[in-house]
Amino acid sequence: LPVQSAITQPRPGAAVPAGELTVKGYAWSGGGREVVRVDVSLDGGRSWRVARLAGERPVPGRAWAWRLWELQAPVR
Repeated sequence: LPVQSAITQPRPGAAVPAGELTVKGYAWSGGGREVVRVDVSLDGGRSWRVARLAGERPVPGRAWAWRLWELQAPVR
């Protein structure tokens, strides 16, 4: 499977103030493949930022769980 991801913070439709925004979520893949990168767009796909993966790296070929990720980005 290709990497799948979900955003858990902020919630859909939430109003966010201008300034620094923290976006959090989780990602997973199939076949024991490790999630090595999560890209996040805050402008409908015009630009992308690389999120920070949280937690320990899984053993290669044994990455059966999801990975938490986080991104801090400025918003207008």
